[in-house]
Amino acid sequence: MKSSTLGAAFVAALLFGTLFVGPAAAVESSPQELPEESEVGTDFEATFEVTDLFDEFERWTLVANTELDNATWTIRRYNQAGDELSREDADGASATEPIDIDDDTARVEIRVVGTTPELGELSYEPPDRFVAANFTLERAGGTERSIGSHESHHYTAESRAARDAIDSASESVGDSDGDARDSLDSAISAYEGGNFDNAIDLAERAESEASQSRLVRNALLGVGAVVVLVILVGGGYWIYRSRQQGPSRLK
Repeated sequence: MKSSTLGAAFVAALLFGTLFVGPAAAVESSPQELPEESEVGTDFEATFEVTDLFDEFERWTLVANTELDNATWTIRRYNQAGDELSREDADGASATEPIDIDDDTARVEIRVVGTTPELGELSYEPPDRFVAANFTLERAGGTERSIGSHESHHYTAESRAARDAIDSASESVGDSDGDARDSLDSAISAYEGGNFDNAIDLAERAESEASQSRLVRNALLGVGAVVVLVILVGGGYWIYRSRQQGPSRLK
């Protein structure tokens, strides 16, 4: 009877593991060299590695896309020993590479070089970003799955100056409300509208208003402290005088 109970528990554990096991490993892309940020119009270079090539399919096509301007791709395939099997170069916003298990490919390295693109829809938070490289798995018949997308922050001298001003003002304003918060919110709106000069002016105003608010608050705290001190000293003096006068009346 005990043996049957143990056997049933073992089978139940196997069934539970089968039902709730995590998804199988899939093709992955990871950056080997990816700048965190880049100024608009400057040269940009990044390198990525694609691994676990055959965890889902034995034959498929790797599709790479980028938002870089004047992009050039270099795609290298390597075997398990690390030997280079092939190298392909391509120009344009996209590139493709056939992946076949019979070719002994173990990993793929993709290098993309281009020019950092212009700012699109502006965003203060999260910061303005562009797609350095997006990788997709495609198969004949229409099967398509995203492998990974990798982004970098891009900026202009004007947007950087405005962002720095807003960052500084944000530290000064903190969680406070009032005029400083309103000015900071307006600065962010101006930034996201592309009016960087106005954003700087509003951020500086917010910082000034936050500073004035702190001065007023500190002054009020100081006055309050003086009032409390006067009350304490006066009360203490009154008690002292009362004690001094008490015995004389008894005489």
